[in-house]
Amino acid sequence: MTRKELQSGEYSSYYDHYLNLVTESASIDTILQSSLEDTIRFINKIDKPFDTTYATGKWSIGEVLMHNIDTERVFAYRALRFMRGDQTPLPGFDQDVFAQDYSNYAFAKADLINSFKATRNATIDLFKSITAKQLISRGVASESPMSVRVIPFLIAGHNKHHENVIRERYLS
Repeated sequence: MTRKELQSGEYSSYYDHYLNLVTESASIDTILQSSLEDTIRFINKIDKPFDTTYATGKWSIGEVLMHNIDTERVFAYRALRFMRGDQTPLPGFDQDVFAQDYSNYAFAKADLINSFKATRNATIDLFKSITAKQLISRGVASESPMSVRVIPFLIAGHNKHHENVIRERYLS
């Protein structure tokens, strides 16, 4: 299954921007692994301190990367709930509430990479043995329908979006 095969109604149009950052030919089997490798390369190339911000009141590089990790955890949890047939509507999450706690982190490059790897490997493991029935399972999150099969592409696209933000606003 590729991103191009996703259909209307499997996700909110809110996510179009993230999905458009993932090539149409990307498959569920490869997107999470290739995104993992790309992100690690990207993080390793950052030569600024991870507490760098581009403006007052904006997240630091480390906070943006931690946001990606937290968002992946939320999306993987959604996938798990939907895969298991739980039809309880899931609320959205407030990224700014999550980020309030980020000030407790030192944001060492190696620690962020390890946390990202652990999170991504858990997500890859979740999708490794998914059945065809589970893949087309759907649920409601943030008051919108979402299929399980869109989630790996959303995770990869969300990561790519924030990598682009870091490139454009923090590193240029």
